[in-house]
Amino acid sequence: MRRTILALSLLLTATPAFACTEEELQAKAIQLADLVKGITTQDPSKAQAWRKKQFDTDRVAERTTDFNEICAAYDKAIAEAEAEK
Repeated sequence: MRRTILALSLLLTATPAFACTEEELQAKAIQLADLVKGITTQDPSKAQAWRKKQFDTDRVAERTTDFNEICAAYDKAIAEAEAEK
C-alpha cells in the first residue's frame, strides 16, 4: 500500500514536467513537415500517403485543445516518418 501511494505521489508530482507546451507543439509540427518534405522528395510516390498522415495529425489539433494529446499525435507521426527515412 505504501508503495502504491508513493508511486502515485511521484506520478502526480512529475506530471507537470511532462506537459507539452505550445512552443514544443510548434517545433513538432515543423519537424514533421520537414520530415514529410524529405520523404516525399526522395520518393514522390509516397507523397499522397504522407501528406494525408500529416493532415490527419494536424486535424487532431483542430479537435482538441489538450496540448499533450496533440503532441502525442505529432510524436507518433514523427516516429513513423523517422522510421521511413
